[in-house]
Amino acid sequence: MQNTQIRALEESSLAVIGDRAVAVDALIDLVRRAETSVTLLVPPAGDALRLVTDALEALAGRHPDDTRVRVLAPPELASDARLAGLETLLDGVEIRLAAGVRHAAAVIDQRVALVRAGEATVFGAEASLVRAPSVVRALYDILMTAWYRAAPLTRYQRLQECLRRDSGARILRMLGEGYTDEVAARELDISVRTYRRRVADIMRLLGARSRFQAGLYAAGAGLLRA
Repeated sequence: MQNTQIRALEESSLAVIGDRAVAVDALIDLVRRAETSVTLLVPPAGDALRLVTDALEALAGRHPDDTRVRVLAPPELASDARLAGLETLLDGVEIRLAAGVRHAAAVIDQRVALVRAGEATVFGAEASLVRAPSVVRALYDILMTAWYRAAPLTRYQRLQECLRRDSGARILRMLGEGYTDEVAARELDISVRTYRRRVADIMRLLGARSRFQAGLYAAGAGLLRA
């Protein structure tokens, strides 16, 4: 029955899936057949990581050579070993963290999308399957905008270590609030030279070319709340 429903969904430009099992099967089937790219938005709720793992394992079973996989997750999942474990499933998996991720989405080959709104389990009922090119492209562009502002998982983990020591979190907030070097150094009771060195370290870890960009990247990754 589910295979029949999935085949019917393949002929629709927009369909709502009211059956959770069908939605999960659709996710795994879409990811398994990906040729060029898989972009996944993973919320912190339910069994999201388990379902994403199942889907990527299905893709890995095909031994794809050139499929690029992007996983965008919230900072709440940074310490979950299953998230980092996704990189070991197949080559080409990249993981980044962005604040505010609460919905689930999968965009496959920039031609089809599966979307699940809300705080519930990933791709549970109801999910929307979208094949309308303009809608899929718009969703993909939104995800890519968030992607390029997000912090890679390994860099985020190094940043967390940096923020836990040497007043890193306070420095990051001061950058975001536009403190001058002299005022920030005075409040931290350190020299301006030391303050600037620590700012440079944070910017390097963020991959930012300017302090303004560092603030944007930090906010996008949820680091300003660290």
